[in-house]
Amino acid sequence: MPGVNLGGWLVLERWMTPSVFAEIDATNEYELSQTVDGQARIQQHRQTFIQEADLKWLAHAGIRLLRLPIGYWALEDQPPYLSAKPQIDWLMDMARQYDLQVLLDLHAAPGAQNASDHSGSGNTGNVQWYQRANQQKTTQILLDIASEYGGHPALWGIELLNEPLVNTRRERWQLWRWTRKTSRTLRSKLPPHVRIVASDCYQPAWWSGRVGSNTLDIHHYQCFSDTDNQATSLTHHRQVLDQRSGEYRDYAQQQPLIIGEWSAALPPGVASDSTEYAHCQSQLAVPANVDAWFYWSYKTESPGAWNFRDCYSKGWFNGMLSSR
Repeated sequence: MPGVNLGGWLVLERWMTPSVFAEIDATNEYELSQTVDGQARIQQHRQTFIQEADLKWLAHAGIRLLRLPIGYWALEDQPPYLSAKPQIDWLMDMARQYDLQVLLDLHAAPGAQNASDHSGSGNTGNVQWYQRANQQKTTQILLDIASEYGGHPALWGIELLNEPLVNTRRERWQLWRWTRKTSRTLRSKLPPHVRIVASDCYQPAWWSGRVGSNTLDIHHYQCFSDTDNQATSLTHHRQVLDQRSGEYRDYAQQQPLIIGEWSAALPPGVASDSTEYAHCQSQLAVPANVDAWFYWSYKTESPGAWNFRDCYSKGWFNGMLSSR
């Protein structure tokens, strides 16, 4: 099923919505929340960035699923963060109205589960999630989310953590044990049809077959690695895609599989409107091996390959999505 991420809405990323950070030195939501008018900016952004017209447009375009990045402050204030519960409540009800389903994705966890600016800590690069207390807090937050939305007809699934950073074998086993224990507890609180989704940590070969009956989330990008950035032709990217497509087919035999994030974006040395269009078309054949895919992201303040709505308007998805 086709989906999009509602990125940059309830978990801010400066590159996606630079106007929210205009004339302020803050580089992430944690820092912005502590500035003089930061919280007012955040609330204004939450009220305007995603509205009913957006959901109506997505439903008409043929999108069926929404992956919603949320932070550990989703249900209640966690200073300096402000709760996003009113927006989540609204989205769930609007999704139901437009026959959309929602994957609630814990994108930012206590202590920060990765080194990115969207992982829940102002100390970018300082990953403290592996402390036991932060793992326990994360489990409780997921249980609270399940209690609040588990029975909602628009809920498609809950994602335990977005892109946890795993640097050592010890951390990998820690995360695996936490994933197994937390998902078992969560499963007892959720209806059978609601999915529990686990990240592959950009290590799909290790995680595939180790997540039990959960759904494995793979993020497919070809614009970040050194190898991809050194390539100067689209041929390299097609070859990588062909290889990955075969791997995904194999992984899908071991557990349910989704591509929780993907984009038509290519590295600067290859990127152009025509090459990114071609890359998008090539990737649209890959989701045949998975249960769902989610483009990153629905929209940004700038046009381009990260902006699904802009790409759709240019005809990049013609014939690929069945509009309603």
